[in-house]
Amino acid sequence: MADAIFEQLRFTRVYTLKVLGSVSKEAVDVIPAGFNNNILWNAGHVLGAYEQLLYANTADAGKLQKEFIEFFKGGTKPGDWQAEPPSYEEIVTLLEKQVEQVISTYEGRLDEIISKEMKLGSFEIKTVRDMISFNIFHEGLHAGLVNGLKRSLGQ
Repeated sequence: MADAIFEQLRFTRVYTLKVLGSVSKEAVDVIPAGFNNNILWNAGHVLGAYEQLLYANTADAGKLQKEFIEFFKGGTKPGDWQAEPPSYEEIVTLLEKQVEQVISTYEGRLDEIISKEMKLGSFEIKTVRDMISFNIFHEGLHAGLVNGLKRSLGQ
């Protein structure tokens, strides 16, 4: 039986993909008033967070090119892009594959200490399990933001 953290990861990703799949193509690039980013950026940010926080803090090679991550890392926004970002379809496809990649990479390694421990308030991120747990929380936040963006666009 799979570890519960992997089941939570799958559950969260299914939800995220359901939300992303309910968005019209016309809406993914729109930045509504009061928001800094669009649905495309949020989807890419969720994908890139696993690269920046999990793969980068273990001895494992990431799955995304550095240029991809540059579009979606924290603090960025579409208005600053100097090139064409990856397509929404490409991001969704990569999100569909990412969970099984994470599981196959880290199964049996959840208690492994990461190279750069982090502290967020009282939550200490020391192990692969901790980092996956944080990424699940982070993904849920961005899935909620996508829902808010959708509603603000009348969808």
